[in-house]
Amino acid sequence: MSSPQRPIQLLFRSKEGVELYTLADTSSSAAPSSKPSQGGQTLYAGKTTFHLLSPNGSAAFIHDASVGLIKCDLSSTTTTSATSTTTSPFLQNSKAIQLAKCSPRGSYLLTWERPSNKNDNNNNNGNLKVWSAANGALLQSFSCKKATLETVQWTHDEQCVFHCVTNEIHIYAANDWKRVGKVRSQGVASFSLPTHKGVDPNAAVKSGEETTKKKYLLTTFVPGIKGKPAKVDMLRYPDRMGRDSSSTVVDNDSSSSDDKTVVNIPSGQGLTSKSLFNAEEVNVKWSPRADAALLLTQTAVDNTGQSYYGSTHLFLLLEKDVKNPTVGSAMVVPLPKEATKDGSGTVPIVSADWIPNPSITGVVPFGVISGRMPALASLHHGITGEPTFLFGRAHRNTMDVSPHGRFIVCGGYGNLAGGMDFWDRNKGKMIPRRIVLKEEGKKAEEDNTKYVTIKEAADLSITSSSPVVGHQWSPDSRTYLVSTTSPRMNVDNGVQIHRYDGSVVEESALPWDNAKYRPDKLLSAEYVPAPFPSEEEEKKEFHYYPDRPQSPPPRRFTELKGDAAVAALNKLRGAQAAQAKGGAKTAVASAYVPPAARKAGGGGGGAYVPPGARRGAGGAGAGRGGGSTLAERMRQEREGSAATVAAVKVTKRNGPVGAASVMGPVGASAADDGGKSKSALRREKQRLAKEKAEKEAAEEEKRKQEEEAARVAANKADPEKRAKKIRKVLKQIDDIKSKAASGTELNDDQKKKLTTEEELRKELASLNL
Repeated sequence: MSSPQRPIQLLFRSKEGVELYTLADTSSSAAPSSKPSQGGQTLYAGKTTFHLLSPNGSAAFIHDASVGLIKCDLSSTTTTSATSTTTSPFLQNSKAIQLAKCSPRGSYLLTWERPSNKNDNNNNNGNLKVWSAANGALLQSFSCKKATLETVQWTHDEQCVFHCVTNEIHIYAANDWKRVGKVRSQGVASFSLPTHKGVDPNAAVKSGEETTKKKYLLTTFVPGIKGKPAKVDMLRYPDRMGRDSSSTVVDNDSSSSDDKTVVNIPSGQGLTSKSLFNAEEVNVKWSPRADAALLLTQTAVDNTGQSYYGSTHLFLLLEKDVKNPTVGSAMVVPLPKEATKDGSGTVPIVSADWIPNPSITGVVPFGVISGRMPALASLHHGITGEPTFLFGRAHRNTMDVSPHGRFIVCGGYGNLAGGMDFWDRNKGKMIPRRIVLKEEGKKAEEDNTKYVTIKEAADLSITSSSPVVGHQWSPDSRTYLVSTTSPRMNVDNGVQIHRYDGSVVEESALPWDNAKYRPDKLLSAEYVPAPFPSEEEEKKEFHYYPDRPQSPPPRRFTELKGDAAVAALNKLRGAQAAQAKGGAKTAVASAYVPPAARKAGGGGGGAYVPPGARRGAGGAGAGRGGGSTLAERMRQEREGSAATVAAVKVTKRNGPVGAASVMGPVGASAADDGGKSKSALRREKQRLAKEKAEKEAAEEEKRKQEEEAARVAANKADPEKRAKKIRKVLKQIDDIKSKAASGTELNDDQKKKLTTEEELRKELASLNL
């Protein structure tokens, strides 16, 4: 790029004001951290209610309830401290604003405030307002009682605006707000538009020779009522919006140039629809190429009684069906059978989202975390929905993908412990972590700096030192932010930066002091978005920052291996334990113990450690404790199968696309027949049938012997009762003989009973009664 790249910046909003910090280059864990800039820039001093950043990071909009919405230009910021003392708001009469958002390209602002019954200039035209982000002019206003901003949405290029009203969605031209169409959908409650266009521009539909209109996909959601299931439709403006919908065009052939004729053109049927029998809420996730959407449905009550939090389901909607590109398709996303311990039953969906980079090679996949804790994280094919890679089972509820789609963090945030696993999606492995060992009396810049590499998956999992509230990848995909903020957590507020491999950036290398925000002063922290690439740059690179793989270690560094690495890391582990006893809360990288050292004494001549207490014995649960306690053994038993599904690629199975069955591991046959011929399979079937018959015959013989033994035992216990039963049977035999003498044909049971007469008379004589 001709102009220098914008540095990575972070925006902090606290109870005292809003500050902007510039992050130094700390993306390499082996290289020494750059010296941070002293402090940051104070954008606004005072109490604020909320803020938002423009999509290209050029401006920050800060709301003060006593002033209104204020605009701060970030493109001209410097590292020097400059407090904003302006008292004039950017938007007039904006003190009552409670919600705000930017359009996809940042040209417009949408705000919501509570409806007011007062006849003043602030609310007489509506409480949902559209403003110009350039000069703050009011462009349009609507009435909306519900506190939401989703009823008004822009297309990715901001050419059209969609507004949801009762039973309809009105479509306007964004430049002059003239009606250009409508979508008619009885009972529509919400809709969704993709905010990005993907790599290739959307296809164009020519109307005549001069007029050209772009296509825009959208989904509509109609809740279920009176036993009727809910429904989601995938539509396309202007040609596939439904039979009752229409688009508006101007007739340029009109005789009068001043009086143009407006023509309503009926639209065709929608692309595809999906009936949802268990859906009260729908969350739509659009593919980065804007040609597919994930539907995450949820109900407040689980009718099966298996979950207190309700039931969830995941569906995939495609603009073009694989077999018939003229229509779309909808399917249930097949989940891995490993998501449940027994491979059956309902599977709750914890999280689902797309890989955000549309320029990756092949089909864009999406990630899913499913199952009860410990949940299973997996990648799925973006067209068939089939699982293609299993990350493993752990206590994770969030999958954050870097903007370039290369690095993935599987984290357990919120009410979980804050564990994090850093993965390289291209390699299908957890990212190895390097720990630099600084010798006493020597500087890190010297050539004899040494480091060790941690490669074991059990040792690469890390846990945040504080509960995680906010989390986000940097725009250049090199660092990862985790924050503890108020009011969710009123203690230990602060921000921690991890490199792409999971290593923590030292607080001395950060331009801010977390002690300034403790205990409960930090309200939010986030990265400033990257600028939009120019049209020429976008043809070469979709992102503003280039895609970079893992950094190699510096040549002047020496890597320790074998016993030297084990000894060095055990020493580091001892220092960490001593620091933890002293009350320090900052987490330090875990020491690596190779498998050979875990078998006996632990390497380095240490004392013997029992198998249950060795590090790594619990699969995914390793690294969180020894294993000798009851709680740790129960955790290991609960997570014991996690190691069997970690970093597993799965192959394509035979069957219909979107079916509920799941693929097996690499190398497993679909029918598990070992590649045998039909004749071999037939002989195998005959052999199994013969073995089954022989087994049944042996069981029958054994049963008879047991009955005979029971009969003998009964005779010894009560001979009179047995004699009475024998006489009854002999009487039945005499009756059968009489029937046979009269010419009556006997059945098999009667003939069999006649053969037992002699044996029964001998038994009766032996009873001596």
